[in-house]
Amino acid sequence: CATSPAPPHLCRIPRVSSLACHQRSLSKMAACIASSARAAVPAPRTTAIAATKNAKLSNRATNFGTSKRYTAPSARASRRVSRRAVAVTAVASPSMPAAPQIPLPDFLRAPFDGIAKQVEASLSVDVKRQLLRAQYTSAISLRVAFFLQQGVRQSQLSGKSSVDGAAVATALAKAVLAPDSTTKVADADSKLGNIVSSAADGQPLSDAEAGEITQFLEQHLVCIVDLFRTELEHLEAGHYKYPYDLSPVTGPQSQWNPLAVNRLSRDALADQADVSERRTAKRGQELLDKFAPDPERYPAYYLQNFHYQTDGWLSADSARLYDFQVETLFLGSADTMRRQALPFITAWMKGRSAKDTKLLDVASGTGRFLTFVRDNFPEMQCTALELSPHYLEAARKMNKRFETMPGAGPLKLVEANCEKMPFPDGEFDAITNVYLFHEMPKEARRNAAREYARVLKPGGKLFFVDSAQVGDGKVLGMEKAFDQALERFPMFNHEPYYRDYANCDLAA
Repeated sequence: CATSPAPPHLCRIPRVSSLACHQRSLSKMAACIASSARAAVPAPRTTAIAATKNAKLSNRATNFGTSKRYTAPSARASRRVSRRAVAVTAVASPSMPAAPQIPLPDFLRAPFDGIAKQVEASLSVDVKRQLLRAQYTSAISLRVAFFLQQGVRQSQLSGKSSVDGAAVATALAKAVLAPDSTTKVADADSKLGNIVSSAADGQPLSDAEAGEITQFLEQHLVCIVDLFRTELEHLEAGHYKYPYDLSPVTGPQSQWNPLAVNRLSRDALADQADVSERRTAKRGQELLDKFAPDPERYPAYYLQNFHYQTDGWLSADSARLYDFQVETLFLGSADTMRRQALPFITAWMKGRSAKDTKLLDVASGTGRFLTFVRDNFPEMQCTALELSPHYLEAARKMNKRFETMPGAGPLKLVEANCEKMPFPDGEFDAITNVYLFHEMPKEARRNAAREYARVLKPGGKLFFVDSAQVGDGKVLGMEKAFDQALERFPMFNHEPYYRDYANCDLAA
């Protein structure tokens, strides 16, 4: 965004989301949204957003996109936007996965590392690219296959409907091999909302209704595949590092240890039966029967069983299962969605010292997104702000790998409400805010935006990522179907503030 004296604003980047029973991912690039410090951007959190404090908006194109909202869900559109909108200095070209660590005595470690670096340096860019593609494709294929079977098993526990795993696998293969062959029901004729409601109630569907659901699912899978293609392009260009968790060499035990993965899978399936029962009974505030939270500490809107998840945000079990459950919902693509903010962070960091940069991750959750930021900029001074003590503890554990990393910057963990943050004015160079605003009522979003403007330094950036909104399906020629699905999503998944968020005019 162009920088000159003016009110704080948001400059929007990619955004991806899930819809109704058949999830939907949508990468969205958009542009600068102005608001005064008093109005404080009454907008919900949507997409990877970069914001410059005290920057002036114009209707011309900026280096982060255009000043009009733009959605790029297809691989071709995503690639065009990425190339036009992101001009960054490569982290590496391409970004190679970490090599396996062979156990060696200390006196052999340095010579071995030197030889490994020489071998890598001797490889041509084309060879590196092929190796990168092979490893990334293998890791993502394994990930998608695992969460697909997990999703099928969870659907079998839901009681009213069951996902046909073979049909989904076929649609996924079609999305990879022939993404343009998907047939479409004319948008004006779409009755997807009613069809989804009928299917969720276990009512039989006609062939035409089943075909429309299949169309929606296929388009969703095409978007997920496009998202992975876009990430691979970023890795090949060196816009950010190969994700550490996609390699068994550097990934956490919870992802690669068979016993740990099996335990998580088992516990998530066991919890799904409770989630399904809670959804059927529409018990979205069940946690109030189990807890007596301090109203001075937790605002009323926070005390929900969001997604009908057990204990809401207020237990260690919830924090332990959360990432696994989200990846199951998004077919293994949730981390990739979040990482679409990284190229814009990399672009902004060009010419800056990571060691002297202070970043605040608001609503850090389990701290997973923050690990990808720190993996790319390990010297950065980071602060994780989270209202749940259980999720904050999960964030501490998730970031433990950086404690022994030479030269790694400090991480501060702060338990606080983002509507009233315990930081002085102008404390941070950048703020990241990933998938929060759709779970906040309008006034809370306004309060949080005011706080972001307050704690950012002049010229600081807000990188903002969130879910889809009404109208985003237009680029697919499925606006009516998309909007119908969005309307029913909050009821199905207990997102009490999503509808207001989805209809909020960010540009206003």
